[in-house]
Amino acid sequence: MNTRSTLVDRAHVGARIAALLRQAPIEFARAVYGINDHASGRTDTMAAREVARALRQGVAVTEERAEQRARAYLPTAGQEHCPRCWVVYGHKSPLRFREATEERPETAACHACGAEYATSRG
Repeated sequence: MNTRSTLVDRAHVGARIAALLRQAPIEFARAVYGINDHASGRTDTMAAREVARALRQGVAVTEERAEQRARAYLPTAGQEHCPRCWVVYGHKSPLRFREATEERPETAACHACGAEYATSRG
């Protein structure tokens, strides 16, 4: 067994999870902006459109619930899920990862909402 590669893989997975954990508070702030924009009639912002979409799907989006979900966001290795879908909708939509290249870092994309997150400092 090659323990060095196992440690490198664990470090990479840990960095990936840490990058996703940093996104949950950002998605909470985005949800709050969307709630406020939607309530004041500014429906042309991306955040307000996301809230309107959630409301059409029957998901009540409140600041308190979004905050609870943002605090409870905890992806696990191999089962990483979208921070935006979790905070706004309460759904665990799986993320698809694209490996880093010379031009761009590793990214995680959500098929449900279209969010994309950099998961490495490439």
